[in-house]
Amino acid sequence: MLKQFLTLLSFTAITTLFAQGTFPPAAGQAGTTAISKDSTIVQSWATGIDLVRGYVQISDTSVYYAGTNLASYGQPSAALHMAENAPTGVVSLGDGGMATLTFDRLIVNGPGPDFAVFGNSTNDNFLELAFVEVSSDGINFSRFPSVSLTQTTTQTGTSDELDPQNLHNLAGKYRKGFGVPFDLSELPNSSLVNKNTIRFIRITDVKGSIDPLFASKDSQGNIINDPFPTPVDSAGFDLDGIAVINSNVQNTLVTFNELILEEESHYLPYGDSLFTSGPLSFQYDGGEGFWSGFTYSNLSNINNDYAHDQFVAASLSGMDGNATNYVVSYISSDWASGTYDPIPSEIKVINENAVTFSGFYVNNTHIAYTSLRDGSAFNKKFGGETGDDPDWFKLSVWGIRSDNSTTSKIEHYLADFRSRDNSRDYIQNGWRWVDLKSLGEVTALRFELQSTDNGDYGMNTPAYFCMDNLSIMQPQGAFISNPIDDLYLEINAIPVNIELTDHFNASGAELTFEIASNSDAALVTTIISGSLLNLTFTPDFKGVSEISVVASANGISVEDMFLVAVGSELGVDENFSFRPKVYPNPASGHLIVEGVKGANLRLYNSNGSLVFEQTGNIENTTLSLDHLNAGIYMLQIYGPEGSSTVKISKK
Repeated sequence: MLKQFLTLLSFTAITTLFAQGTFPPAAGQAGTTAISKDSTIVQSWATGIDLVRGYVQISDTSVYYAGTNLASYGQPSAALHMAENAPTGVVSLGDGGMATLTFDRLIVNGPGPDFAVFGNSTNDNFLELAFVEVSSDGINFSRFPSVSLTQTTTQTGTSDELDPQNLHNLAGKYRKGFGVPFDLSELPNSSLVNKNTIRFIRITDVKGSIDPLFASKDSQGNIINDPFPTPVDSAGFDLDGIAVINSNVQNTLVTFNELILEEESHYLPYGDSLFTSGPLSFQYDGGEGFWSGFTYSNLSNINNDYAHDQFVAASLSGMDGNATNYVVSYISSDWASGTYDPIPSEIKVINENAVTFSGFYVNNTHIAYTSLRDGSAFNKKFGGETGDDPDWFKLSVWGIRSDNSTTSKIEHYLADFRSRDNSRDYIQNGWRWVDLKSLGEVTALRFELQSTDNGDYGMNTPAYFCMDNLSIMQPQGAFISNPIDDLYLEINAIPVNIELTDHFNASGAELTFEIASNSDAALVTTIISGSLLNLTFTPDFKGVSEISVVASANGISVEDMFLVAVGSELGVDENFSFRPKVYPNPASGHLIVEGVKGANLRLYNSNGSLVFEQTGNIENTTLSLDHLNAGIYMLQIYGPEGSSTVKISKK
């Protein structure tokens, strides 16, 4: 059966949503959903960012500011950790720019909002907006359904104002210090994005122009009008932070910041050794004028001396900002054998127990970046003099399993000139995420570098790369993988068995189950044996029971509620082609129903009694729930296109 989970909001009357723009108002006003950066519901903040800047003016890319046609204000690290409640301390995305952020824990679909996005607007009405998407794997993303009711006949200028009550599911709706909440329940169900294992959140700037050639559109096809153009270094959405509200078990994040270094220095001992960070050891080999493997650095300045600059990241900072540590690796060549093949750098798990690596951030060193960009006496300029040479510089990573077998390799291009379109060629000079989760459980990681620029003595390209914020997955607690469907049965139905492992999951931990509640035990009897839930029904009884099942693992418990309707007038039409949007759920005040013009709307309580009925005279209708008690309700919609039943939770 179709089952939709909807989000909580506060509504006051049956009204036309789009005619009045009745989304929650600005921070500090009655009915707002703004979340303070200091709220006690915030558990943690983003710990990594992969940034792709947009133009300062996408409608005219010849416009430059501060020497570039891309936004340049703020370091990427400004979006990490706690929001600052200041107009500065942010990173600007630029027109259409994009930031993908990672976290030290999985974000899950829990009660209420699951995370909040913070911008830096200095007041309640000068609002620069952005789309928000989430992903479980970093490849497949699901975008929150956004709505903009702002007029589109006149372009919003650089000093014009927006009404936040016309905006829904768009980052930037609230002023600095207050985050826009996002509830994973509002996302459409997808087999490609698990709402309970979110590892990535992507923020994409709304370009703001009402010119159809450049415009961004909301989920309903409306052009989104926000301040445009803003042709300065801080163009586009300004990201201050992302707060995690609902999460699973915290993962291990290896930042290297606990390693002791003096300011503007690096680790370079004489002789072979290793250093440890978190649960990992990093091999270092050193000699007179020579080193390979891994070392660490906090250098953020260059002095045009190779001995110094080989330890400087191309971004001139670590992932967490200036003066923070990152590791540098040099891949030596096997000159002793005469093959000059790369000798892999290696990271080992100290206790040799297999772990799953989530991933890490990688960067070029300054030496590699400038050498590839300009060429040197030892290596070619990438792309050649014309820019057409199909050059590349590649990092390969693979794992060693407990049985000493090797995994397949994951490849990441630190420079890539293979495209026929030279504008797409790049040499990486910022931190980029490398996902390792597909390697599975391993006891070690190995790294090697390859390039198209090679000579008689191996690779000519400087064989360096930088690493930061290496994440290790921890055994996860229970989560809902597939919500239990509501049951609609005839009187005297035969017993029903539900295998709970089909609906709950955990990683690296054993699940236990219990019945948390059964609102009508006289109607239905519930027994759990292991992971099997058995439902039996009292002869000749009819009614509706709300049943709640709790699954627990690794200190985390989650609850799923479903309805059992026996012989009730809550019958469900089998035509599921009609699936209008109904949000949010749970709902504390009002409910929005989209696409119901001409449809009959019937609301039933958990006893199966009709409590409300109305015909939808408009395309999008708001239903007031203020007069109803908290509990579970069923909304039946009978329209020209078919029928649908949606479970509503009233808070």
